[in-house]
Amino acid sequence: MIDRKAEYERIGRERAEAERESQSVALRDLLLSSLQCAGFCVLGLAIMFFAFHVNDLLLGRAFFWGGLVVGYSSMSYTLLAAYRRGVVRGDW
Repeated sequence: MIDRKAEYERIGRERAEAERESQSVALRDLLLSSLQCAGFCVLGLAIMFFAFHVNDLLLGRAFFWGGLVVGYSSMSYTLLAAYRRGVVRGDW
């Protein structure tokens, strides 16, 4: 005869382990996405700040707006990719 209490405890341990693993994967993805956003922010700022280094007004404006586009579009793509990975994993 199967001991129901032992079986329920085994199932509980397995589900608790699966929950810990799931939380670990989600946290790792959150940290990686945060680092990517920060990196793309720095990249966009570097391009924007280069606009103040050049002497040509038109080239300066191109670097400034290019930095804005690179920074914001890259950060947006990173956040949307993180959201899609979360949906696939079943986080939300």
